[in-house]
Amino acid sequence: MIKSAIVKFSNLLRYIVQSVLLLILSFSRTEVNPKTLLIVRLDAIGDYILLRNFVRLLKEIGRYKEYKITLCGNISWKELAESLDSDRVDNFIWLDRKKFKNNLIYKYRLLKFIRFLGFETAVDLTYSREILYGDSIIKASNAIQRIGSEGSLDAYVKWKRKLFSDSYYTKLIPASVKNLFEFYRNKEFFQILLETDLDIHQLSIDVSGLHFDTLPDKEFAVIFPGAGEPEKIWDVNYFINIAEYLKSEYSLNIIVCGSQNEKDRADKIISALGKEIFDLTGKTTLSQLAKVIRLAKILIANDTSAIHFAAAVNTPFICISNGKRFGRFHPYPGDVFSHGYFIYPPEIMNQLQDTDTLNEKFRFNSDLNINEIAPETVKTLIKNILR
Repeated sequence: MIKSAIVKFSNLLRYIVQSVLLLILSFSRTEVNPKTLLIVRLDAIGDYILLRNFVRLLKEIGRYKEYKITLCGNISWKELAESLDSDRVDNFIWLDRKKFKNNLIYKYRLLKFIRFLGFETAVDLTYSREILYGDSIIKASNAIQRIGSEGSLDAYVKWKRKLFSDSYYTKLIPASVKNLFEFYRNKEFFQILLETDLDIHQLSIDVSGLHFDTLPDKEFAVIFPGAGEPEKIWDVNYFINIAEYLKSEYSLNIIVCGSQNEKDRADKIISALGKEIFDLTGKTTLSQLAKVIRLAKILIANDTSAIHFAAAVNTPFICISNGKRFGRFHPYPGDVFSHGYFIYPPEIMNQLQDTDTLNEKFRFNSDLNINEIAPETVKTLIKNILR
């Protein structure tokens, strides 16, 4: 309770300071540059993978075809976006979320920079809009048209948006109250934004022109043992068990991938299995990671960006999940990707046919223990996929 109160008070102070910064900026006159579009998306890597195919359509369909497009994005996926989408995005502005939250000078300079670019239109593409991030950038832009989503239904933030930041926008695009898979959510938003039906049904990443030499000579599986939230991380010893099974039963080499933050977990897997394991943890760019996953026989991962990479490059995957945000980010609908398989704790697995109940119960959170998922359950699924 005390920790929660401190967080709420800190965020209130940040909002007050942000409001002062925005007020100061409001006295600055800027010249609007016609046919300029700012698009904002500041969430995680997987979110961008589920979005980027729609961003690419902005230069092809609808009212913004002739616009100069600037993407303000999360610096964590800078390399991926610049490698894949520079042919559709004219300029990039990269935001470090930690610095933007905690460094007042950094925040002011970035907001001021965006304001003085004089965008005609600014659009926050985020369904789960954030008052201290995307909303503040839209407000600072002072664009003639400022467009965003009505926002997610998370109770703890919906009323705050209505009270504090909905007024930053000149137009809020309605969002279905249904618990839509994120790819469909993006499609819903872009169809309204572009005022046209979109003939796009799958996400994709083309890595055919990318070469990556540090790979085994024979077939391999990728193990991705990390995740951004502790409750989403399956026991590392279970991953070791699965890696041993893939080696012994299918003669697959094993590649361990992840960010540098997951190096301890990767080292435990490598120590247990010996030198034959290929360790690429913290050693690939995001586009190289996409290539590695594309060439893999199968990916075994927690609920993290790796599964979205796999879907985008058409590699079968097994995702081990505690069920958090069921329906929005998992499981994958078959018409978006049909070779993604999800394993949940027994409480979810026993009622998988009742998706309405699961969508309602686990739409925002899950307190189920991911380690209730037994390695034998994963092995059975591997057998069905690789046979």
